[in-house]
Order: sequence, then structure tokens, then C-alpha cells
Amino acid sequence: MCRLCNMKRRHFGQALLGLGAGMAIARPLTAEALPAHPLPLVMLDPGHGGHDPGAMAPDGTEEKTITLSSAFALRRALLATGRYRVAMTRTHDQFIALEQRVAIAVGAKADLFISMHCDHLPEADLRGASIFTLSSDASDSLAASIASDENQADSFAGPNMPGVSPQVASVLASLETRATRISSANFAHDIRNSFKGTVPLLPDPLRSANFAVLRDPSVPSNLLEMGCLTNPLDEKLLRSPAHRREMAARLTAAIDLYFDQHAPPSSPHKAKPHKTSWRTS
Repeated sequence: MCRLCNMKRRHFGQALLGLGAGMAIARPLTAEALPAHPLPLVMLDPGHGGHDPGAMAPDGTEEKTITLSSAFALRRALLATGRYRVAMTRTHDQFIALEQRVAIAVGAKADLFISMHCDHLPEADLRGASIFTLSSDASDSLAASIASDENQADSFAGPNMPGVSPQVASVLASLETRATRISSANFAHDIRNSFKGTVPLLPDPLRSANFAVLRDPSVPSNLLEMGCLTNPLDEKLLRSPAHRREMAARLTAAIDLYFDQHAPPSSPHKAKPHKTSWRTS
């Protein structure tokens, strides 16, 4: 991509970020240099931040801290492959409204969007990761409850801060392509299969609900609940740098497989499939 084109894309993204007066402005963190033929851009979205701590463990561990540390671990793992550019919706303890997170992905023209979170469930014995895709109707009551909690993030913005705009809210009624939905579902399966045997999974980990942060119709998007802060075993893992590195390695493997085999057919980054695959239904 030419340097001028890349500058125009950045200016467009910054214009979108300025939509909410008084909101924190976040510029995506990109790889240091762009190749002559652009690599796919993976957008990482560490949930919560700033005055929105997210879920909190009984001992005070905050979701916003875990999500940011995990996103940095994944960023390092992805850049180490040499296959991707990586951007983040936030890079420090900063509040970013849900609509802004979507706008950042749109402005950057991301090829894949991963929103990273931690669960806070009513039963302390429930543990494990779960992977969500967008749906107007929740797959089950637990998914509906989790989506409701995550969509409350903008309540921290205060009464004078805009929530999800009518344009973004209407996306469910007019998703841009069927390929986007299929690709999101395929990527969710890739994450689930990559985690098996390494990262604990919630029973029935593939779920769907109406998450505001997944409403960009042009970018395959998933919301990953990395574990439950209400479970002592999960909290211990989530606080462990070694576990976060392992989870980043498994996510990187899932992302590799996604771009090798399951990216939208029209994607310029669609790679030829390998002869073998460990993906199962």
C-alpha cells in the first residue's frame, strides 16, 4: 500500500474517533512498518478500562487489567509470526465507549476483530473460556446475561455521552454480507478447537448474543470471555503471565488457521488451504 493511501486511512479512522465529544480518543497501535503488500490487520479490543473496571474477583482483581495484559501478550505473539499487522483499541488504562471501539475497527479497515473479556458468573464453580458471535437473539439465558453485562459498559460514560448510534444499532437488520457471519462462526470454532486440552472451556463454549461491540457488518468479529474471575482456579490462571502467553499462542494458532482456511472468499488475505486440518465441527 502506498504511504499516501495509508495516511488517508488513518485520517479517516481519526475522524470517526472524534464522533463522541468528551470521549477518550484512542489511536490504534499498529505494527512498526507496513510491507509493500499489506498483511492482514488484526484488531484487539481489551475490554473495559479507565473508570470502568469491568468484572471484579472477590480479592479485587479487575477485569480491565487482565484484558489489557492478555491483549499485549497476543499482540507480541502475532507480530512474532511476521504474518500480521496488529492494532489495539486501547493501550493503557483508558475508557473507550463501545461505539468508539466499533469505529476504530471500521476506520482501520481491520480484517479480524477480537474483543477480550473475563466473565463474572453467578455460580463460583463455573469456569472456563467461551467464544461469542453476534446474534439478535441470544443462544441461551447465560449468553443473554453476559451480553447485557458487557453492553452496560457505556453506562460509565455518563448521561452526556452518546451510546450506540442509530447507524450502528441498525446493523443487525442489514448485515453487510453473509460471509462476515460465516467467517465469525468459523473463527469461533477455530478458537474452541485450539483451546481444547490447554485452556479450560466453559460447557458449550460456542455461544451468541447481541453484543454492541460486535456490530460492525464488514469485519468478522468475536468476543472472547477468557475465563471466570468468580472462579478461584480461573482467576489464578488469568493472573499468570505464563498462562496468558499460552493462551496467546493458542489464539495465534487459531488466527493462523482462520486466515489459511476460513477468511471470506473475497478477502485479499485469503490463503490457500493446507492439505490437512485439525478443525472439527
